[in-house]
Amino acid sequence: MKNQERLNLITDSLSAALQSFCQFESLQKHLGKLPRGQARALLAIGKDAGRMMDVALKIVSPTAGMALCLTKYGYYQPQDERVTCFEAGHPVPDENTIKHSRTIIEWLQAMPRDMELIVLLSGGGSALFEAPKAPHTLADVIRLNKELLAKGLDIKEMNKVRATFSEVKAGAAAKHFKGKNIRVYALSDVENDDPRVISSGPFTRADVEFHVIGNNFSFRQLLKTALEELGLDVVNMQAFESGDAATLISKIRQLFADNAHNPNCPIILSGGEVPIQVTGNGKGGRCTHLALSMAPVLAQYKDALFVAYATDGSDNLSDVAGAWVDAATVNKLNAKGLDIDAALRNSDSYTALNAIGQALKTGEFHANINDVYIISPCS
Repeated sequence: MKNQERLNLITDSLSAALQSFCQFESLQKHLGKLPRGQARALLAIGKDAGRMMDVALKIVSPTAGMALCLTKYGYYQPQDERVTCFEAGHPVPDENTIKHSRTIIEWLQAMPRDMELIVLLSGGGSALFEAPKAPHTLADVIRLNKELLAKGLDIKEMNKVRATFSEVKAGAAAKHFKGKNIRVYALSDVENDDPRVISSGPFTRADVEFHVIGNNFSFRQLLKTALEELGLDVVNMQAFESGDAATLISKIRQLFADNAHNPNCPIILSGGEVPIQVTGNGKGGRCTHLALSMAPVLAQYKDALFVAYATDGSDNLSDVAGAWVDAATVNKLNAKGLDIDAALRNSDSYTALNAIGQALKTGEFHANINDVYIISPCS
């Protein structure tokens, strides 16, 4: 099978798996088991808040005025008149972040004593839901987020620092709630699905019921099924990759070496989120950086293909989901006079790979469940 044909099968399968994932079957099952007759409020926060809200509304009938959504600009236009949707900045908070977060705090504080709160969390919630503690200001929060993003810290470390500035993180949002009880249903974009880390844990409290309804691994399982239905042999790695880029590159390099002559020639799925420290002023993201870093490795294997894909369709740049490389990538770059090491040093991986048509542009999808790495050692 030629690499372009294989790439098309992979990208089509990614799209099919994302569509399936965003039906949120686990969420539907959980909400369908809730007892009838209870007054309920719905609060959805994150980049996939809109889709989660729409699924919940098919099963839960919120009390009038009790369905709020906070998401990224342009991500959700509710068709249900019961929903009030707020929009704010991501990945860096803005004035609307603070304004709408304080509105949600006041809403929680005014909740009737008999009200049950259903919270729907998805990736991006930590930046979108924020109200700084005095004497901190919006400017302090913006500066902090930009510094954390530039340092290349993992999400756990970022959220730990963010919580020290916040009136809503690390369980603080739950303290504002005056109703009966809280149930949280979350899409996890963090290692080990830690409730204290997902969206910086705004509703983590001992008496809060917490359910993870999807994560990077469960998405990869759907991708595995989609590829297997095309007759491909697929292995889905259990681990969530985090830490530093050099370690991940070494692991992927070894997977190519170990499987290049495997008679079964499986496609190997891995995933996680490995931050990249910004060292220049070019254009790129985690996935384009990783793909470009792998290009010299794939030059050794004539039939190899590697794809790095951000599940929200936005690899730092809004119209770029990631990139792919194969054995011919290095020669293509050389022919264009593009130096891999220079591009990586300048954090300019997108520019290099886009110049040879190997950036993936699938459109933003909002399903923020980290990145997927697709290792195909041979045709």
